[in-house]
Amino acid sequence: MAKLTLKGVKEYTSESTAAMVRPVYNQMGCDNVAEFFETCDNVAGHGADCGFNGFIYYSETVAFFRAHRPAIVRMVSELADDLGEDAVAMVKGFKCLNNCYTYDDVARAMYGRYNDDLTQIYNALSWYALEEVANAASNYKYENK
Repeated sequence: MAKLTLKGVKEYTSESTAAMVRPVYNQMGCDNVAEFFETCDNVAGHGADCGFNGFIYYSETVAFFRAHRPAIVRMVSELADDLGEDAVAMVKGFKCLNNCYTYDDVARAMYGRYNDDLTQIYNALSWYALEEVANAASNYKYENK
């Protein structure tokens, strides 16, 4: 097996996801790269809503989204564009949001000023970033066995 590295994940995935590899790694609080890949396999297999270090509490996920909003929105927009979808409509349809928010609510969360009423949307977008990075890392690991 080739040596697994964060740089390898960045080179393996899209530019927008690559920009989030280090922030996700840091948010997870992993002690080493091996722990990162193991955690990513678990996230990829079970989903972010199962609870992973750094992405459990709203205080963590909201702060993460606020710190990385442009990069996360870029990731969402890139995927939506690849799928021929509207980015806001795609986020509105995230299962974890349970269709509880309007299109305008999601647009405000993605592009507007911070609002306490949109915490669940910020959380969902942080989980999205976690899952995208985890899927990229897990796929990279599989391809480099």
